[in-house]
Amino acid sequence: MKKITALLLSFLATGIASVQKGKSEWVYRGNDGKLVYKTTPTGDRIMDFSHAGYMGGGAALPVVPVKRLVKPSDTGDDTRLIQNVIDEVAVMPLKNGFRGTVELAPGTFTCSGPLILSVSGIVLRGNGSGVGGTTIKMVGSPHTAIVIGRGNTIVALGKTEKADSSTVNNTKTLITDTYVPSGSRSFTVADASGFTVSDIININRPVTETWVHFMGMDNMYRDGKKQTWIKAGARGITKRKITTIVGNKLTLDLPLADSYDAKFLNPPGTVVVKVMPAPRVTQVGVENIHIQCPPLEIDYGHAPYAGVRVGGDDCWLNDVYCEETMNTTVLAGNRITMEKVVVKHTYANLGASKPTDFSLEGSQNLIDRCEITGGNMYFVWTSSLIPGPNVLLNCTFKGIGSRIQPHQRWSTGLLVDNCTVPDGGIDFMNRGIAGSGHGWTMGWAVAWNCIAKTYVIQNPPGAVNWAIGCIGKREQTARLFDSNPVLPDGNFDSHGSPVEIQSLYLAQLMERVGMQGIKNIGYPANSKKMFPNKQVKVLPVKTDHDKILGLNLAFGRPVNTSNVKGNTREFGGEKALDSNNNTYWCTADGVTNATLEIDMEGPVNMNTLQLTEALGRHVEEYKVEAQLDSDWKLLAHGTAIGKSLVVKFPETIAWKVRLTVLKAKMNVAISNVGLYLVKRGAADKI
Repeated sequence: MKKITALLLSFLATGIASVQKGKSEWVYRGNDGKLVYKTTPTGDRIMDFSHAGYMGGGAALPVVPVKRLVKPSDTGDDTRLIQNVIDEVAVMPLKNGFRGTVELAPGTFTCSGPLILSVSGIVLRGNGSGVGGTTIKMVGSPHTAIVIGRGNTIVALGKTEKADSSTVNNTKTLITDTYVPSGSRSFTVADASGFTVSDIININRPVTETWVHFMGMDNMYRDGKKQTWIKAGARGITKRKITTIVGNKLTLDLPLADSYDAKFLNPPGTVVVKVMPAPRVTQVGVENIHIQCPPLEIDYGHAPYAGVRVGGDDCWLNDVYCEETMNTTVLAGNRITMEKVVVKHTYANLGASKPTDFSLEGSQNLIDRCEITGGNMYFVWTSSLIPGPNVLLNCTFKGIGSRIQPHQRWSTGLLVDNCTVPDGGIDFMNRGIAGSGHGWTMGWAVAWNCIAKTYVIQNPPGAVNWAIGCIGKREQTARLFDSNPVLPDGNFDSHGSPVEIQSLYLAQLMERVGMQGIKNIGYPANSKKMFPNKQVKVLPVKTDHDKILGLNLAFGRPVNTSNVKGNTREFGGEKALDSNNNTYWCTADGVTNATLEIDMEGPVNMNTLQLTEALGRHVEEYKVEAQLDSDWKLLAHGTAIGKSLVVKFPETIAWKVRLTVLKAKMNVAISNVGLYLVKRGAADKI
């Protein structure tokens, strides 16, 4: 097994240069050089992702003239100084869609609060994100360094509403097609007479009890309590523009990221509504800046600083280096390009609950040539009911226990294109009761020519997910926290052999807008030179072995605790899982009952428990439980732990393991929690 693992890691590090190119059956070039798409029996196909990015893809990021220059004040807080200059430029007239650039001179700007870009047409530009460039040093109370946008407040029908768009003259109709395939650009409605070409429409896909049942999402329970995936009556809203109308058939400007099956959506049916988009902040950029906060060994819920929140449309981030920020970027607008954004963490996130650095909460967004280094996190996630296209292109993500994993409640249309995740995974999967019932997270997603340690690719009912031309281990699992059924693989195509179309996004963009569009976003005519074999070193994985018990399955796992004495970094639950007898988890003085919950990060077989107290015999009663099938099973119960307690129990599978100290004569201090799968011969020596 060690030899097999070594070969896999070596293969990941070597890259794909020597691997013979394969051919995808789902997207390939025909004899005329144009892309050919295979469809499912119901007509679904991989969508055209090329509309993702600034101005809808293929547009160069603008170079906006400087109107004001700001230098560090050396007063201890530059927040007000910079904001005042931003506000000066904000009242300047628009010229060709822009007011101007606020340039930050080289040096360090100390900021105790957010810099807010709430007016269209402004660029905040530093003098480089590297040495000798511009640094925003974050201090003070928790905040996000830079915020683009404002609340999406509109006035509709004589009242102010919090919304993204408003109905125009109550113009609405129903889709009458029995089935509209994912990836298609047209459908038939009951009455198109109230619509005209160039109208903006919302396609309101209803969440019905019938659909929730079909998806298998009405049977999720945590500790006996039913979990709600998506509440019936909610809507998934897709915004599109009408390009042609023939009779009652509407054709759209870009394809649909989901299918529309009438038998699961009626009643009330899919409603198409003519809307007036809400006023949004647009044409705002952040460039050439280093955002810095001190290294913190902390759980993300207590992390004080985030990087950039983009709440506008047609905005961009370019050459931004975020150092030690958590939940670093949120893309809550549409048609955003995030290019060459780098995030670095010194310490892994603490705790079983994981943050993300790239949160996709809008549509048509492009994350291009970006990097993250950080452990125990989701590199990228998606929010609930978010339609694509959204694209990750040519990115590198490094960190133990971290993954690209769409996060919750049904997003659609994600492309992960030529991304490298050497230490973690790419997952399009059913998260089950994880979180608060995240369930099926993603449909109609594609991983294309990627390298990752593992892939969990599953097909939701009525939908498809693909991994095409990818390198890495395929894994199968039940939905999270269940033991069965193990869900089958989704659509793996040319696995282990990258396909001849190097980048699906660039190929689709080339076909739609031509070579100039490729050059506009910074790729040369021979774009293969921009994908340098993905030679990324795999981070070393530490392990802990007991001479008798074997591999410690709890070592280094994410952990949550109910109580910690003083400094989390000094006495946190992680200290009970680090194989160091001189460190320990400790509760506050006087706290004599507490819990420590270990996230096994997947179903793990075990049959032996080892516990050690750090400060003498304090514990007088404890229990240890394993979580399986969304419920807790008792593994061990006793009245003392002491210097070293080893407990054997029947082999079981656990997603989580929870130690509960029920009674202690003083505060709880545990220096080691070990979990093992001990072989029969070794078990006799215990």
